[in-house]
Formats: sequence, C-alpha cells, structure tokens
Amino acid sequence: MSESKSVTSRFLPVTFGVALLATTVSLHAQVITVPNSSFESQSGSGQPFGVNINIDSWQKAARPDYFPAGGYSGFFWVQTAGVFVDPNPYGNRDGTQAGYLLSFPQVALFQDYNTVAWNDVSPSHNFNAIFEPGKSYSLTVGLFGKNMTEGSTLSLSLYYRDGLANMVTVGSTTVTYTAAGFPNTPPLSLFDYVVNVPTVQAGDAWAGQNIGIKIESTFGYGDGNWDFDNFRLQAVPEPTSLSLLALGLGGWLLRTRFPRRRV
Repeated sequence: MSESKSVTSRFLPVTFGVALLATTVSLHAQVITVPNSSFESQSGSGQPFGVNINIDSWQKAARPDYFPAGGYSGFFWVQTAGVFVDPNPYGNRDGTQAGYLLSFPQVALFQDYNTVAWNDVSPSHNFNAIFEPGKSYSLTVGLFGKNMTEGSTLSLSLYYRDGLANMVTVGSTTVTYTAAGFPNTPPLSLFDYVVNVPTVQAGDAWAGQNIGIKIESTFGYGDGNWDFDNFRLQAVPEPTSLSLLALGLGGWLLRTRFPRRRV
C-alpha cells in the first residue's frame, strides 16, 4: 500500500468521527419539564361528563368584560377551560386525559414562574426555566379542533414578563380551524403544532427571563372546542458553538493520530 493510501485510510476514520461528533452534538436538545404537561391532574374521573374545571399548575385567564358574569350560551366563564377523561382516545394522546378550551375569545391557560393555579394561595414556582443566551427554543403541542365555526383561531406562544409583569410574546403560532383540516371521523389523532424561538442573544430583552407558555382561543363563538395534550419544551444550544467544540476535539484527535515529525 502506498504512503498516500495509508494516510488516507488512517485519516478517514478520524474525519468521519469528527463529522459524526459535530452532527451528534449539534442535534442535542435539552428537554425542559413542563408541570402537568399532559393534563392528568386534577382528575376528571367521577366528575360529570368526565370533566374537571380545576387544572393543576396552569392559570386561567380572567373573565373578560364581554362575557356575562351570569354565563353565556349555557356556560360560566370558569367552565370554558378544563381537563377531561378521553373515553374515545386520541391515538397519540399521552396518559388518559387531555385539556380543552371552548372557542370563546380570550379563553386561555398559561404557565410561568409566577402563575397561580386554582388551589395555590401564592405562586408555586414549579416552572422555573429561563431563556438562556446561546440557545433556541421550541414548544410542541398536540392539538385538535372540534365543531367550530370555520376560521376560528387559537394562539400558542412563548413569552416572558416585563418589569410591570405584562406578558410579552417572544414566539407564537396561530392555528386556524377548518373542518377539512380537522376531520372529525374516528380514529382521531392530535396534530403537532410548534412554536419556535430563534437563538437568544445576550442583548435580547427576554435573555435571562423566565419562560412562559400560553394557549389561547383568539377568535370564535363558543360553538366548539380545542383539545390539546403533551406540551413538549426543548432548548437547543447554538450550532455554531457546538461545531467549534467539535472542530477543537477533531484537531486534538488529528494531532494525537498524526504527531509532528521532528526535523
């Protein structure tokens, strides 16, 4: 075997290893735990229609002025969001329950470091994740719309709170209901929708701030509902930084494999 072929045969495994390392590291994502992400508590078992309007870890939006205190279309505001036991399960549902929002505008559930759930007297601080510089973020939610007016909409978002505790959206995705897009014929499956936040920069207003998650009905007449389950939040380190790490390790491997000749 010639010297050039010998060097090539020794070089290829190292090259492949460096490439594999760079790819593997750049694809590594950090899973961030979202409390009660699959809406298993409170339990709807034994409740009327298997529905429980009390939801652990998530806070409900306050009743807006347009919605009468005495109820509208047979529903009180407190009933417009909750959890339910799924008797005819979505094929890809996580656990035995899912969450729901009726399609009235401003019906919402949200969760951040300072939210107060139905049974909390003060914030539990259980969801304590921040927007870290050098990382991008993605939120994935399984979702299905039922029996709504065409064009009803829902918003999924990641946010932070400013100095006045206002929610400031960092990334969002709007879902629009159509009967064709959500065929209500069994067996049903939830459709995944994703909210992406690009790599956080040190100068961004949300850098170092606590992450908030929100799901909100933004347009509709209350004639249907959005079902959802399995909130998945991930942080991904900036690929550039990881590639540099991989290249640095690759250089070390090359120096180890091919030491310099002394002159």
